[in-house]
Amino acid sequence: MKENKFTLVLVVFIIAVLIVLLVYQSFSVLKNGSNERKSIYVIVKSTEANFDFWESVRMGAEAAAKEFNGELIYTGSQSEADLQEQIEILDQAIEQKPDAIVLAAVDFKALVPMAEKAAKRNIPLITIDSNIDSDVVKSFIATDNISASQAAGHTMAELINKKGKVAIVSYVQGVATAIEREKGFINAISEYPNIEVIGIEHSNGDPQEAYRITKKIIQQHPDIAGIFGANQRSSEGVGRAIKEMKKNGKIKVVAFDSSEEQIQYIEGDIIQAVIVQKPFNMGYLGVKIALQAARGKQVKERIDTGFAIITKDNMYSPENQKLLFPFIER
Repeated sequence: MKENKFTLVLVVFIIAVLIVLLVYQSFSVLKNGSNERKSIYVIVKSTEANFDFWESVRMGAEAAAKEFNGELIYTGSQSEADLQEQIEILDQAIEQKPDAIVLAAVDFKALVPMAEKAAKRNIPLITIDSNIDSDVVKSFIATDNISASQAAGHTMAELINKKGKVAIVSYVQGVATAIEREKGFINAISEYPNIEVIGIEHSNGDPQEAYRITKKIIQQHPDIAGIFGANQRSSEGVGRAIKEMKKNGKIKVVAFDSSEEQIQYIEGDIIQAVIVQKPFNMGYLGVKIALQAARGKQVKERIDTGFAIITKDNMYSPENQKLLFPFIER
């Protein structure tokens, strides 16, 4: 009888030990799995050399991948206007079965089928800068482009004494950010009855085309008071035309984003104000949130990365210097 009791106690003890070991092993797997290296594709609108905005995004993405144990594959189309190339890159990325994808979408509608394909394969999709028209996106991380471009509109109104003609030189038609920036600027200008928006032109993200468009606008409307450049490349083209035609200060320019060229234009009174985003934050948070989603964590649906209005008067403040002169590796 004692032997049976001893045997029973021994069996219970062994079972208890096995349960503890199994629980410990399961906990260890979960703990280690939460920090397991994950592969993240970051697909941006342009990998064109010297495109400072996307270079800052890349730096932020690399910093987050290093900090949060991610394997980063950074890629994108050569030009912001090349929708087909981005569709193909996204399709190829999905076929590689990464743990998550971060996308700066070239088009609001056209990339939806690819996004849904990623969702069907349980690949979390995070969008940065430009969103797409789909509920499959786990998180959208960007500037509030409506608010930022409204600020640009009000700044323009003050610069031209709340009267006169203004034009918008935008970039790629159909891109969510372009749509929002055009809308926000027009919404703000509509509050001023003596200001007329004479039209919206699209440069396809080509500064040379923006330069040509700006010259045409000035020739057709010699009394134009102001021009809004809706992104870095468009603003650079606007600035070149203003400089060449010696319209410094006569035609007020409000720009979006910043680059070395735009900074020179601010110093030379060719551009009066720039709306500066925080692209490093977009890249950093995009990868951080993608890794969280890949590890099964809940993520915020919308994160606003903020903006600043920079003029010649405030461009040398320490905070604005950090925004205007990010350390960009070439």
